[in-house]
Amino acid sequence: MSYRIKTLDTNFYITAPAPDSPITDELTGVLSFHTAIPIINVYEDEVLIKSFVVETLLTNPDLSGQFLHFSVRILANSGVMIDGIIAPRPDTHPTWEDPDYEAIRLQPFFLSTADPAFPQRLIGKGLFERGLHYSGTITPTAVRNICICDHCQKSFTLQHIHGGHSELQYFYSEDSRQTLLVHYTDIPNLPVHLQSEIDEKLISEVEAQLPLPTNGKGKFRYYNALLCPHCQSPFIDFPTHKHIRPVEYYGNTYINEPFFNFKL
Repeated sequence: MSYRIKTLDTNFYITAPAPDSPITDELTGVLSFHTAIPIINVYEDEVLIKSFVVETLLTNPDLSGQFLHFSVRILANSGVMIDGIIAPRPDTHPTWEDPDYEAIRLQPFFLSTADPAFPQRLIGKGLFERGLHYSGTITPTAVRNICICDHCQKSFTLQHIHGGHSELQYFYSEDSRQTLLVHYTDIPNLPVHLQSEIDEKLISEVEAQLPLPTNGKGKFRYYNALLCPHCQSPFIDFPTHKHIRPVEYYGNTYINEPFFNFKL
């Protein structure tokens, strides 16, 4: 039972903690989807603070009549984490690894009671710092992340590949419409994930050997940002935060967009 979290349709309502009560809280349950592309709204004391559009896969384009088995957690720092599994029935107990189910992870966010510096520190940062991936744990490819732009506040959905596990480096086109994958052995001096030192001269030599995007603008570059698809603002701002590029070993595409594989 939760004292601070309530649900109604596809809405979550979070209230301020009562005096002398714990700040942390958790609620698990099942939501019913009534529209093809549902929207999950989060309210804090009746004020709408976040809206997440549950964009659909081409293989399952209509979520009406399906169910979200969810978990909502309020942390001690007033952060909120929401994830869940989409299933055809409300009475099953799906898991992240079950191939018959889809999983979604909503970008964690902070309530108004949090230190204002917390969300400011995350602007332009990577998915690890934003709480969408965790070091030491591989996020299954069946889990898609629903992110919120730092600037326009609209949501968008990312699918991913674990580049380090696959020995693949990724490069975003300048508009983020296409993501190129290059195997570690395909190009000499290709930077690898978790590499401690990056030689800018060698990166330029690698980039000169990359093809042009077939479904995106500009060139593929190692430090191209991942942009918001709505306003084109940097979401993962690699040019500003170059130090996070080697440790962001998940390559991303917008939902339903395939990866572009490098060929010798």
